[in-house]
Amino acid sequence: MTDGGAAVTGAGLKLQAEDLGKRFGWRRVFRGLSLEAERGSVLVVRGSNGSGKSTLLRILAGLLRPTEGTVRLETDVPEAPPGLRCRVALAAPSINPYARLTLAENIQFFLQARGASAEPGQARRVAGLVGLEDRLHEPVGSFSSGMTQRVRLALAAAAEPDVLLLDEPSHCLDEDGRRLVREIVERQACRGICVLATNDEREAELGARHISMDDYRA
Repeated sequence: MTDGGAAVTGAGLKLQAEDLGKRFGWRRVFRGLSLEAERGSVLVVRGSNGSGKSTLLRILAGLLRPTEGTVRLETDVPEAPPGLRCRVALAAPSINPYARLTLAENIQFFLQARGASAEPGQARRVAGLVGLEDRLHEPVGSFSSGMTQRVRLALAAAAEPDVLLLDEPSHCLDEDGRRLVREIVERQACRGICVLATNDEREAELGARHISMDDYRA
């Protein structure tokens, strides 16, 4: 069982961070942060505004280099591709789909960029994860803020990454959207690791393990 209550498939997956610290110029955001999550984990990252929640997720995704410390992703699957970026996916309010492309084109592009196959019917399946299958051929730039957030979630989950990082996943979502977030987190926990950055109590309930970035403020 996972710490969120879902059945786990496979084994041998572990995300580790040791003594992480991040500084932007003279401003140190956090330091001395270590964490470990294994397959089936839903780890919740909490903290006050500016404490480094989003920064930590970008470091775990390989999009930012830490000022100090290391991040490792270990697996017992020998054919797994190396590196973080092709095995970790991030959904965050700061990451936007291409407004001029249709939803189907965005899905195809992001799958190909990650080295995943875009098989016939794949775009519809991915859009169906977030209830947008009837909007496949509309430009994403015409979507509402809530629909755009659903697209972010779908694109991150589409390639079934080993580690799914969700930064404020219910941002701009209604109650039906929150239900979709729960389903995505539970599905991810069945096959890998989910790290969830939030101060929303309802989102925080999705994981049993919590860390607070305020404990690592410089």
